[in-house]
Amino acid sequence: MPHKTLFIALIITSFSLTGFSQPTFKITSYNTTPADFKSLLLSNKAIEDNDTTNERILDLCSPVVMDSVLLRKKEHHELFLVGWLIHAFGDFNWRAVSMVKKKFVGTIHDNARSGEEEFTEYDINYDLNFHLPKYLTQAFYCYDCQRKAHKQDIRRSHRTDYNKSPFVRDTNDINIRNYRMHCELTPPRCFRPQLNYLFYPTLPGAPSLKDYPNFGTDHPSMGFYGANCLDCNHNCHPEIHPYEWVWWMNLHNGSENAKTWLVGLFYESSNRFRWWSHNPKVGKMTFPFAFAMKGGDAKRPGIKIEHLVFNKFVDSLMYKLNVPENAFGTWHENQTLLVSDSTGNAFDIDLQFNAALPTNGLKFWLSDLNWDASDRILSGLLNMAVSVEDVYTAKITFTGQ
Repeated sequence: MPHKTLFIALIITSFSLTGFSQPTFKITSYNTTPADFKSLLLSNKAIEDNDTTNERILDLCSPVVMDSVLLRKKEHHELFLVGWLIHAFGDFNWRAVSMVKKKFVGTIHDNARSGEEEFTEYDINYDLNFHLPKYLTQAFYCYDCQRKAHKQDIRRSHRTDYNKSPFVRDTNDINIRNYRMHCELTPPRCFRPQLNYLFYPTLPGAPSLKDYPNFGTDHPSMGFYGANCLDCNHNCHPEIHPYEWVWWMNLHNGSENAKTWLVGLFYESSNRFRWWSHNPKVGKMTFPFAFAMKGGDAKRPGIKIEHLVFNKFVDSLMYKLNVPENAFGTWHENQTLLVSDSTGNAFDIDLQFNAALPTNGLKFWLSDLNWDASDRILSGLLNMAVSVEDVYTAKITFTGQ
């Protein structure tokens, strides 16, 4: 009998170490649901029809990477001695606007991608315009920095007039189209085909965003996080280069109310930013959710997490992210999350992964849980911590709104 008891104890311990025990999370507040969280209960069409609402929801996400502080003010091309020479004598380089990586949330005005690799560069580009004042104000500062640099592109057709908008502005009459933020990344070469089919367009001849399954529109609202700089290889125009986190909601997911998020963490794979982007990539991201808890026989809420494109996880670096003890891993495809408090409130949330991943380099947990009893809305944040060699992308869908 003692041997049998010991055997059962070992099994329970083994399940606990791999995250098999039911994850439990406590409600921490009982306030009226914040307006931006409540917007998650709108239909997908209603959100898409209002770029400001879409951007306010995306702004609830909080990305971070462990190498968030830039180690040098300037980066330059690494084409043997050529890159150093044009940097040293021609002042062609990228210059940091901030020495800490920044988040920007806006709506896509235009997008482009390289037709072929040039040296090590193969860029996936998005141009943002901003409806939220705080990001528009940051864009003002970037354009002021560009005007101060006063650099001209060597191409005469791309010369800049620094005596008009966006460099001279009337704050009572702002055209946000003039304040473009260029977001640029070279994803790792070996993953570009998979990214093209599963995450976002990367290959020549790929569909437009409108025809791509994860977008459904040419002008989605998106969030980017990375080095905020001036590209002084041209006219010092403002950029997020490289972006390392990117996220958006697919509001054309075939459902009226389910909220589908796409998210990616990337290492910049060209040799241009050796001091600004490092691998492994170690970082965290949060996603907002709101569930209308209807009670009775209503279907209970669910979270489905689909791993898309990724490579080797680096479990040994997860200690840098302060992951809580009740975080759950990806060892099992199906789990149930319990949300409760000491007053008798208790809610189950169905959790499903599209595949079990035997790693401790990817963890999730719930936080900032709020129970709005008058409207019966449970809201909060889904946190993701990841330590991966080069890239991790996922699709996360919240159902039961």
